[in-house]
Amino acid sequence: MRDSRRVKMMVLRPLGQIAHLWPFGRKRVLVLEDDTTMQKLVAKLLRSLRVRVDFFGNGRDVVRKIEIEGERYDALLLDLMMPHEGGLTVLRDIRAHRASLLSRVVLMTGSGSSITDPWCHLVFAVVHKPFDGSALVTSVRACLNQPESLVA
Repeated sequence: MRDSRRVKMMVLRPLGQIAHLWPFGRKRVLVLEDDTTMQKLVAKLLRSLRVRVDFFGNGRDVVRKIEIEGERYDALLLDLMMPHEGGLTVLRDIRAHRASLLSRVVLMTGSGSSITDPWCHLVFAVVHKPFDGSALVTSVRACLNQPESLVA
């Protein structure tokens, strides 16, 4: 019994020393963005949050993924306007089938207020393109820091 306690302490102590490197633990972020340059930029910006990021290029794939494991995402970054099946498709599906996820959505858009206004009160945040990198990171960090009671 003493040996198992000793081994446990040898493992837990180093983990405690590096825990600050993963401030959000096992948080997952879904990103819907069809522009590969923008995907790379978002990936680079979110690296500082130490989260797992899953990228998707079209809304149909996002809808399917959310059907399978939607509640496992802690934040969803959606490009609102895309040529085919973009963020609007995903938002409509979420509102119809998993409304609790709306509080985890951060919209990334170059669209005007006539497109975003109907969604502003339903989603966590709207970040307008071209965006300042710190604005996106700050919005995602705040979304990840929401108390669980507000997210559910």
